[in-house]
Amino acid sequence: MRSCISIVIKNNEIVMKINEEMSQKSVLESIKKKITEIKKIRKENDFPLFVTGKVLSNEEIEEIENIIKEKIDIQVNFDSPKILGLHGIKKAFNKEIAISETKFHRGALRSRTKN
Repeated sequence: MRSCISIVIKNNEIVMKINEEMSQKSVLESIKKKITEIKKIRKENDFPLFVTGKVLSNEEIEEIENIIKEKIDIQVNFDSPKILGLHGIKKAFNKEIAISETKFHRGALRSRTKN
């Protein structure tokens, strides 16, 4: 089983990447387990926390932020699917395609009219 959350330091911020395939319940449990690791990094560096990876709803963002801020005084920023650019568009597209009933066709599509 892949790890639900990974934590690294990049560009003067603590980056917490959430596995896109995990349920919100698994994510919240993993965050509770990783709080001590985030606290340790936060003591050594005064960096903000940047949460990325999974496309989150507003409710999910609020739940995650509440769990983190309850234990640590840290600025929390979230990667939003509304961000312009290929990465943001790709994540939003992949999330929406799972619930879409649209049919996609690869290849040429032609129409002919009968006379």
